[in-house]
Amino acid sequence: MALRLGKFLRGFFAPRPRKPEPLRADPRLAADAWLGAIFARLGERYQLGADSADGARVLRRTGRARFNPMPVWLSSADHEVRADYEVRGDAAQGKALLDQRLAARLSELGLAQSADSVEEWAGTVLTRRYQGRCDSAESAAAAVRFVCEDSETQINMAAE
Repeated sequence: MALRLGKFLRGFFAPRPRKPEPLRADPRLAADAWLGAIFARLGERYQLGADSADGARVLRRTGRARFNPMPVWLSSADHEVRADYEVRGDAAQGKALLDQRLAARLSELGLAQSADSVEEWAGTVLTRRYQGRCDSAESAAAAVRFVCEDSETQINMAAE
């Protein structure tokens, strides 16, 4: 009993853990009005990741602190949104599934199919790229939100 009381008192009077440092503002968001407006609409659960040939990758916080890379890229030079979807299984069935589930909604958001690739690694994997020009930050944010939150970007045909 005395051990528990001692542990309780030590925990009660111990210094509180430090709060994590606030995230620094990304200078790219301040320098580009389109990007800044997108992330203002998306909120604090989203960040802009590293730049690549496809554009800047979107990161999304799915837990408390860690930001995970999403299969979405933003190109501020031409106001394009690019997203990749992967389907593991038969490529023809995967194409039909993506057409059925996503094509209409992504088209409404301004994204169209731009490329397909099929690779063999631990089975057949179809990767389909959708991309489109989104001149308004509102439409770009809606496309990012749909891809990251409202659709499955990795589908396993065996589980369907």
